[in-house]
Amino acid sequence: MLAAAALLRERGPEAVTYRKVAEWAGAASSSVGYYFDSVTELLHEAGCYNIELWIARAEKVAQAFSPEECRERVVDLLLEACLPDDTVSTPAHYAQLIASAEAPVVTEAYCKGREALDAAVNRILVRAGVNLTPSVVVALVDGGAVKAISEGYDVREIARMLLESVLDR
Repeated sequence: MLAAAALLRERGPEAVTYRKVAEWAGAASSSVGYYFDSVTELLHEAGCYNIELWIARAEKVAQAFSPEECRERVVDLLLEACLPDDTVSTPAHYAQLIASAEAPVVTEAYCKGREALDAAVNRILVRAGVNLTPSVVVALVDGGAVKAISEGYDVREIARMLLESVLDR
C-alpha cells in the first residue's frame, strides 16, 4: 500500500498497477493481488493514505505554535500546511491531484479527507486571528502553484505573494 501511495503521489493513478506496485515494493505482483482484490481497492487505500499524510502535516503545523507565533508566521504556516513537503515534487503533486479525477476512488478519498485538512488550516487561521476561510487559502495556494508551475516560477514564492496580498488587505 505504501508503494501504491508513493506511485500515486509521484506518477498519478494510471501508474498504479499490480506489477508497478510490486516492483516498487520489491515483491511479487501476485502478492499485491493477494492483499488487494482490485487495483481500484489499491487506489482507494493509496488515496486514503496520502490524504492522511497531508492531514498529519497540516495538524502538526496547526498545533505547534502559540497565537502570537501564528500571527507572526501565518503565511509560512499556511504554506507549510497546504503545500507538499520537500520530499515530494510539487509539479508531480499537482499533476496527480488533477489526474485523480480519472480515478473516482482517489477523488472520493481526497474529498473525504478535505474536511480534516481544512479543519487544520482553519485552526491556523483562527490562532493567527485571520478572517479567511480554508477554502480561500487553499484556492490561493493551489492557484498560485498552478500558475507558478505552468509559467516556470517558484511555487512557494507565487503562493506567498498571493497570500500576503490578501492578508495585507
